[in-house]
Amino acid sequence: MKKSGLKEIVKREVKPSSYLDYRLFFRALYEHRKAAGEYSYQRFAEDLGFKATTVMHQIVHGYRPLTDKAAVSVIENLEMEAAEAHYLSALVSFCNAKTSAKREEYFQKLQTLKRKTLPDELDKDMLEYFAVWYNPVIWELIGTKNFQPDVNWIAKRIIPNLKPAQVKTSLELLERLNLIAFDPELNTWRQTKDRVSTGHRIKGMALVSYHSSMIDHAKAALTSISGQRRDVSAVTVSVNEETAKKLRAMIHTFQLQLLDEADRGGVGDEIYQINIQLFPFTE
Repeated sequence: MKKSGLKEIVKREVKPSSYLDYRLFFRALYEHRKAAGEYSYQRFAEDLGFKATTVMHQIVHGYRPLTDKAAVSVIENLEMEAAEAHYLSALVSFCNAKTSAKREEYFQKLQTLKRKTLPDELDKDMLEYFAVWYNPVIWELIGTKNFQPDVNWIAKRIIPNLKPAQVKTSLELLERLNLIAFDPELNTWRQTKDRVSTGHRIKGMALVSYHSSMIDHAKAALTSISGQRRDVSAVTVSVNEETAKKLRAMIHTFQLQLLDEADRGGVGDEIYQINIQLFPFTE
């Protein structure tokens, strides 16, 4: 297969905008090409504009970064469409960022670029739903007791308080996503679904955005919410990888138990956020 084979794969099947790590993008591209016939990392490097060396094997496996300059060369060799080219360039900067502030800056840019690559408005709206922290809060609030369909009431009910214009925009988004509908007989909004889930095209981007935002709000709650109304705890443990897998499974089971308990409690009158994190401090 000639070099143009990679161009077709990128154009039709393996796109940078489907990934939040450029290493995973290149790994998928390599594996997709290799599945079509004999192929090597040396040939892969050559097809991307490098000399026939092990450079791509080192990049894919995290032994060395892809530089901004090299990314430009790759984009030119693959003749990427403008939207995907801009996304890959930003993705390289995001993954190579040395500070959390820079990573956040490039992540925001990735979100903007991601919207441009999505094929339909529904995906764009769903990404917006998870990108703005108060959209899920308003959706949950609509299903509570004594909910009032007034933008000013909603704005003041949420911590921190919102602007009425923000509430109005959120309600319009929820209606477009068919997550709520206005009931003219009861003169109020109602939820139209029991759960909200992401589509496969935006899952990674949406989840990173959502969790990042909620972690920030958890930090703020340490000083803005009284101890009687919050519970924040943390433990640091030494485990092997097998035990770490069991801990992840326990967290997943606990999340399901939380959802079941919330359902059994009937219609609520408050909105709470539950964050659970497990991550390594060593490698």
